[in-house]
Amino acid sequence: MTDDGTVRQGGGDPALARELSSATVVIFRSGLTDTRSVVRALHRSGVDYREVEMPMGSAQMRDRFHQLQEMTGWRSLPQIFVHGAFVGGPDELLEHPVVGGDTAASARAERPGRALGYAGLIPFVVGLLVAAAAPAGVHEQAVAATLAYGAAILAFLGGVHWGVALLRDQRPWPVMTVGVLPALVGWLGAGLGVVAAPAAGALLLAAGFAAWYGYERLADPGTGFPPWYRQLRGRLTAVVCAVLVLLALIA
Repeated sequence: MTDDGTVRQGGGDPALARELSSATVVIFRSGLTDTRSVVRALHRSGVDYREVEMPMGSAQMRDRFHQLQEMTGWRSLPQIFVHGAFVGGPDELLEHPVVGGDTAASARAERPGRALGYAGLIPFVVGLLVAAAAPAGVHEQAVAATLAYGAAILAFLGGVHWGVALLRDQRPWPVMTVGVLPALVGWLGAGLGVVAAPAAGALLLAAGFAAWYGYERLADPGTGFPPWYRQLRGRLTAVVCAVLVLLALIA
C-alpha cells in the first residue's frame, strides 16, 4: 500500500499482476477458506471470477502471500480484488456494486428505466412512419430528424459507461475511451444524412447500435448492470436496428 492509501497493483511480481487482471473478481484463498457465499453471489450477478488457492507449503506461494500482505495491509486470507483493486474480504465483496450490493437502488431504478427506455422508441417509430407516408420535402426532414435522434441516443449509451467509470471502474482510460466511440459513430451517421446519403447513415447507425450492444455483452461482467437493464437493452436494440434498416430502405 502506498503512502496515499492506494493499493499497488501486483507489486513487483509479474505473475501476481497477471492473476489480478485475469478476471473481474479475483479471490486469493487458502485451502480451508469457505467462499461458497461469495461464489453464489458472483454466479447470480453473472460476474466472471477466479479463485487462486495459495498453499503455504509452497515457498513461491508464501512469497506471493507476503506481497499481498504488503499491498493490502491484510494479514490473512481470503483477500478479494475487483478490477485489480483490493476491496477486502467476503463481507466487503457482497456489499460491492459489481455483485449487486446496491440491489435496492437497482430495484428503484427498474420501473422508470423500463418506462423511459420504451418511451424512447417513440421518436424512432414516428420518424419512420412520417418518412414512409409524407411527401418528398417532409420525408427528407423526417429522415434527417430520425438520424439525428439516433445519433443522440447512441451517444447517450456511450455516456452510460462514462458513468460506470466515474463511479467505480478502476480502469477509466479504456472504459471512457471506448465510451466515446458511439458518439463518433452517431456523428458520422447523422452527417451522412446531411450530405444526401441518408440510407448509408441509417445503416451505419444500425451497425453502431448492434456493435455497441455486442460490446456491452462482452463487457457486462465488469459493469455491474442489473439483469433488467441487460434485458431492456437487448429489446430496445432490436427495435431500433429494425427501424433504422427500414428507414434505409425507404430513404
